[in-house]
Amino acid sequence: MSYWDTSTLGKLYLPETDSPGFVQKAANDPVIVISRLGLYEMRRVAFRKESEGLVRSGAADTILSQLDQDVAAGEIMILELDTRVEVSFNTIMATCYRRAPPISVRTFDAIHLATARVAGEAELVATDRRMREAAKLLGFSLFPA
Repeated sequence: MSYWDTSTLGKLYLPETDSPGFVQKAANDPVIVISRLGLYEMRRVAFRKESEGLVRSGAADTILSQLDQDVAAGEIMILELDTRVEVSFNTIMATCYRRAPPISVRTFDAIHLATARVAGEAELVATDRRMREAAKLLGFSLFPA
């Protein structure tokens, strides 16, 4: 299992030029782990892409229905935001911002990293540069490498 950031999870449902590598990665992972936050972010991404004309009108509902089906089938596991995530979040923020020079990890990225830690995941699937930098500091392995 691997923890997937929304930036990469979206590539499975809203294809981009680099999606094939992530589709292959997903095929090799028994379960994709995400935060409840990732589910909310996916809804925003799908509707934003539809409103910008990047996907056809009505596609957001179809995409989100497929995501819900994959969750129901157990292919995607959603971890809830709870006090364990909050404690981990606080530690991650302190670690990143007390480093010299500090890593300017954003709030939602730190929530994703905290959720991955609480889930016990060792690998983070993400493309965001700042999130990847924080993940390296925290000891995660990264995909893509």
